[in-house]
Amino acid sequence: MKAPLIFKAGATARKVIEQDGLHLQQLAAIAGAAGGPKWLVLAGLDRLLFGQWLQGRSAPLPLVGASIGSWRFAAVAQADPLAAIDRLEHGYIHQCYDGQPSPRQVTTTARDIIIDLLGDRGGSEILSHPWARLHIITARALGWTAYDSPLRMSAGFAAAIALNTLHRPLLSRFLQRRVFGDPRPGKLPSFAFPGFNTELPALTQQNLADALLASGSIPFVMESVNIHGQGGRYRDGGMVDYHIDLPLQGDRDNGLVLMPHFSDQVIPGWLDKYVPWRRAENLDNYLIMHPSAEWVASLPNGKIPDRTDFKRYQGNDAARIRDWQSVARRSEELAEFLAERLEKGDLSHYL
Repeated sequence: MKAPLIFKAGATARKVIEQDGLHLQQLAAIAGAAGGPKWLVLAGLDRLLFGQWLQGRSAPLPLVGASIGSWRFAAVAQADPLAAIDRLEHGYIHQCYDGQPSPRQVTTTARDIIIDLLGDRGGSEILSHPWARLHIITARALGWTAYDSPLRMSAGFAAAIALNTLHRPLLSRFLQRRVFGDPRPGKLPSFAFPGFNTELPALTQQNLADALLASGSIPFVMESVNIHGQGGRYRDGGMVDYHIDLPLQGDRDNGLVLMPHFSDQVIPGWLDKYVPWRRAENLDNYLIMHPSAEWVASLPNGKIPDRTDFKRYQGNDAARIRDWQSVARRSEELAEFLAERLEKGDLSHYL
């Protein structure tokens, strides 16, 4: 089999890596895309990066995630990242529903996963981590997109799709970016999150669980969320920042943004799936790594897990759990390949 992991670098990132290789102190931020069960192919990479490689980090490092990306980073920013990843993986894989679940059922299950992920000390550990600075992307819903009524929500998102197709910034009439960020020194500046009437409220132990839940609150699948201390209703951060196309290097001209990813594409917002001509614009400093098509074809069903698996395996949760666990175990193959590149210092040969 060819290399199981593909590396793609923007022009500046490529130049830096070709000259100096990849070193953990080069990183300006790490980005985590939205994508539901797709994250299972990244579990091994998260264990390697946060459980080993980044343990030598000293300077603050922003971790910027939307939806499941924020859940992953809430795990790895705890004192024992490997144990937290294990909790997230177990809770996520073992969520089960009888028939077609209601948005309330899915929301309740998601909150339970987050409660188990954080445990008694997770919040304090995240907000006192020596170098990780968690940033959780959410979308404040306006107008009919804030309603949980299917009819009103459908009308609201139909209008949002239409305006987003015309011009992405117009989406801010329906969805505004709210990034709940660790308030300590090392947080990202406001210009790292351009547009969408962005606000950067402080992440606290009181709003952490709500912000994580809101960041993954998929419209029509889950209920909108009220975040402690904030007005309005909040939804999945991936609606605005699906695959994290943001200038996260902040004021570091040559700081690299690392993004372990599950796709060979970077789609700016979830609604841009309907706008195939729209391209990412902020990847100059990004180093993206994603599974190769050949490796993906070798997985159960020949694909990365996704939300359609709940329907595919309906009535047979045991088979879905088995196959999702298989994918999570096999994600270690990607980690082994990356570990070899880091040890040999030959990543530039794969760009």
